Amino acid sequence: MNHRNAPTSPAGCGDQLWLLAFVAVSLAIFWPSRHAGFVVDWLGWQMRYEAGGWGDVLSSFGYQALQPVLQFCNYLMFRVFGTEGLPWYLLFASLHGANAWLLYRLIRRLLHDGTSMNPALAAGFLFLLSPYAAEVVVWRVCLHYLLSFAFALGALHAALDYFETGSRRILWRVHGLFLLGLFSLEWSLVIPVLLGWLLAVYTLSYRDWMAAGRRFAGLLLPPVGLLAGYFALNKWMFGNWVGHYGASTHLKVDPQLLFSTMLKYFVKYAGFARYFDPGWKDKIFGWFDKPEVIWGSAAGIGLLFVLWVWRGFSRKTHPRWQWAGFGLGAFFISLLPVANLFFYYLQWSENDRYGYFAAAFFWMAAALALSALPRWAFSVVTTVLILISGYLLFKMSRTWGESEKIYTSLVQDFRWYDRNEVVIMASPDNLKGVWIMRIIGQDNGFNEALTLRRREPFKGQMWEVVQFNMETPTDGVKVEKLDTDSTGMTYKTLFPQFGNWWFRNGIGASDYETKSYVFRKKEWHVETTFLERRSDRAIIYPVGGKWFEAPQ
Repeated sequence: MNHRNAPTSPAGCGDQLWLLAFVAVSLAIFWPSRHAGFVVDWLGWQMRYEAGGWGDVLSSFGYQALQPVLQFCNYLMFRVFGTEGLPWYLLFASLHGANAWLLYRLIRRLLHDGTSMNPALAAGFLFLLSPYAAEVVVWRVCLHYLLSFAFALGALHAALDYFETGSRRILWRVHGLFLLGLFSLEWSLVIPVLLGWLLAVYTLSYRDWMAAGRRFAGLLLPPVGLLAGYFALNKWMFGNWVGHYGASTHLKVDPQLLFSTMLKYFVKYAGFARYFDPGWKDKIFGWFDKPEVIWGSAAGIGLLFVLWVWRGFSRKTHPRWQWAGFGLGAFFISLLPVANLFFYYLQWSENDRYGYFAAAFFWMAAALALSALPRWAFSVVTTVLILISGYLLFKMSRTWGESEKIYTSLVQDFRWYDRNEVVIMASPDNLKGVWIMRIIGQDNGFNEALTLRRREPFKGQMWEVVQFNMETPTDGVKVEKLDTDSTGMTYKTLFPQFGNWWFRNGIGASDYETKSYVFRKKEWHVETTFLERRSDRAIIYPVGGKWFEAPQ
C-alpha cells in the first residue's frame, strides 16, 4: 500500500492559532514564577559561564556530559540577559507551550479525521498544565529537557512526513533532530526506540508491510552508527561510555526496579498522587515495591498488549485504540533512561523533571482512551482533569515565586560583613519541596548567592550547620542557649511551628563535626556546640525571609 497520498491533517490556520493559545496559557500560568529558578545547580553553572567563554561550549564548560547544544543556548541567554528573569521565563514557558502544541499536532496527524480534535486538545492541555512540569519550566538548569523533547517530537513528525511522502531527504531531518537531542540530554538515547515504535504501530495501522523494511532501514540503521560514535566520544572525553551520572547508573538493568518505578510514575500521573497526604503516598507508592504487585502488573499489561496486537491485526479496533496503545508504549519507553534513578515523592517538585517526556505520552494515551466515552462524558471527565491539573500547576508556580522572594530577601538582608566568621544555624533547604538553598558536600552555599546575586561576597569563614524545609513562607527556627551547658557554648535550634524537619546534603540530617563546632540531632531539636569562643563570630538564623542574630 502506498501512502504518498495518505490523508493527513495539515497545520492550517486553526492549528496555528492553537499554537498561540498553548503558548499564551503557558505564559499566563507561569507568570507568578517569572523571576524564579536561578538556584542550587544554576549557581554552579553561572560560575562556569562567568569564568569561561564561547570556546568552552563544545566541552560543555567542563561538565561530564556531551551537551554542547544545551550549553550554546544557555550561554547565549546568559551572555545576552544575565540572570534577568523575564527573558528566561519567556523562553522556557514558550518552549513548553510549543511542546504541548507539537503533541496536539501529533495526535491530529495520527488520527487524521474529525474525531481527532477533542482528544488532541485534551492531551495537549493536560500535558501543558501538568503540575509536574513546573520544575522543568521554572528551574533554569532544565532547558535541555524542553529542547530535547521538542527535538524528539520534531523527529516523530518528520518520520510521519517520511511515511506519507516516501522522500528519503526527510530522513536527514529525522536524524538531525535526533543528534540535536542527543547533544542536549542523554534521555534522547531513546528517540530511535520511539521511532521504531512509531513505525511498528503505523505499519500495523495501515497494513503497509511492503514498505516496512525500507522504512526500518532508513529510520533505524543510521542511529546505530550515530550512537556508536556518541558512546566512543564519551569514552574518549570522560573515560565513561555515558556522561552525566555515568554508565554504571544509566545502563544499570534491574527489571524489577525498572518496572516498579514505571508503575509509580503511572500512578503519579493518573491520580496526581504526589499531592496526597504523606501517609497515603507511602501506602500507594510502597505497594508498588512488592514483587507480587510488580510482576502481577507486568503480566496484566502483557496480556493487554497481546490483546491489543491481536485486535490490531484482525482490524477489530478503532484507530483511537491503536494510537492509545502507541502512547502507552511511548510512556514506558520514555521512562527507560530514568526508571533506575531514585523515585522521590515525599515533597513536591524534586525530580519531577525526570518524567517530563513520559507525561506527554501518558496524557496522549489517556485522552485517546477517554475519547471512546460519549462526547458529553468525555468533555466532563477531561474538563475536570484539566481544572485539577491547572489548579495544582498554579499552586506550584506560586510556590516557586514565593521561594524566590524568600531567597532574594535573605540575600539582601545579610549584614554581617564586619565579622570574620558567620554561622548560619539553619537555612531553608526548600519550600514545600521547591529548592531554595540546598547544598551538597559544602560548608555553606549562601556565600555563593552573596557572590553571584548580590555581588558582595563574604570574605570570612561561613558555615551552614543544618537546613530545613519550609511549609509556609513565614516558617523559621528559634535559637537559644542550652540551659544545661555551663560553658554557654552549646545552642539549641528548634522549630516554633509544626511540619518541618532537618536536612543536610539533601537528605535527613545526622550527627557530624567540623573544626568549628559539633552538631548533634536530638528528638525534638538539634544542638550545636562550638569548640572555641570568638568575639568576631555572628550566629544567625532565619525566620521567613529575614535574618536574626542569636546572643552569645
